[in-house]
Amino acid sequence: MTDVLGFPVLAASALTQAIGFLYRRAEAVLDRRAESRSSPEPRPPETVPEVVVGDPGHMSDFEPGNVTDERAERLESLMEMLGLYAEHEHLVDGQDERLRRTLGRLRALLEEVYGRRITFVGEERPASGMRIVNKVVDVHGVSRALKARRVSSTANVDVEHTAEVVHPGAEMTSVEIEDLL
Repeated sequence: MTDVLGFPVLAASALTQAIGFLYRRAEAVLDRRAESRSSPEPRPPETVPEVVVGDPGHMSDFEPGNVTDERAERLESLMEMLGLYAEHEHLVDGQDERLRRTLGRLRALLEEVYGRRITFVGEERPASGMRIVNKVVDVHGVSRALKARRVSSTANVDVEHTAEVVHPGAEMTSVEIEDLL
C-alpha cells in the first residue's frame, strides 16, 4: 500500500528543487489569499524544475475558495517547518524521514488546493496533472465530469465520476472530448 503522505527519496539537489517548488507554491497560495483577489492580475513567470513530472499547472491556477482557514493554517505551519531547509540548502538530506513526511503533507495539501496531482521524478504514481472528482447521488438528466473541445494528447487528467443511482433515461458521461490534438 502506498503512503499518500510519503515523499520519494531524492538526491539532495533534486530534493532541494522539490522543496523550493512546493514552498513557492504555498507562498503563492497564501499571498493570493491575503490579497483577497478572486483572480490574479499578471501571471508571474514560473519555472517548473526538472524534478517535477508532468504538468502541475501555473502557480496562480487555483480557486481561492479552496483555501479555507484550516488549510491556510496548515500551509503556514508546514512552511514554518520547511523554512529552515528552504533557506539553508546544505541541511537537506534525502534520507531525512521527517523532512520527507513534511513534504508529503505539504504536497497533499497543495494538491487539494490546486485540484491537481504533483508528481516528482522516481515516484510510482501518475504524472502531475488535473484531477477531477464528481460524485453525485441521483442522476436524472445528464452528468458529465469533463467536457472539452480540444485536449492535447499529452494531457494527463485523472477523472473519478461516480453516482449512486442513474435513473432510466439519464446519462452519465465521465469524459467527452471533441478533438484530441
